[in-house]
Amino acid sequence: MRNAMRTMAAVASAALLVPASAPAATPDTRAAIEKAGADFAATFTKGDAAGVAAMYAADAQLFPPESDIVTGGAAIQKVWQGVIDSGVKGMKLTTLDVVESGDLAAESGKAELHGADGQVLEGGKYLVVWKRVDGRWKILRDIWNSNAPAPVAK
Repeated sequence: MRNAMRTMAAVASAALLVPASAPAATPDTRAAIEKAGADFAATFTKGDAAGVAAMYAADAQLFPPESDIVTGGAAIQKVWQGVIDSGVKGMKLTTLDVVESGDLAAESGKAELHGADGQVLEGGKYLVVWKRVDGRWKILRDIWNSNAPAPVAK
């Protein structure tokens, strides 16, 4: 229950950053965000947690499942290094939607995590709030969760 409440609070907070009336992103913005997502996945697949962390804005926060909010570059790098060390060796990100308002954009999508031999370890979904920083899109808020059913309480 606590995890569900934290997830709902995080999504609500992220949603407040981009107004509900935000128009669909321009084709250039959508293309830039899709490319940034592809670069994120490629950098992760190389096992480069520091490179992944560099794709986040200086004031970025992660909202990983089963965890507290993670703030700052070093902490974000540590989270992604932990994912890599756990045996996840690749990912595929699929953008479903991007909306834009000024220097902020919100992307929703689907994710697959892959093992060393390419097998799908887990599927899920994500919501990323992007911030334009010096002309480049950086991740400002990042939340994701699994499609796997929640464990049954005993």
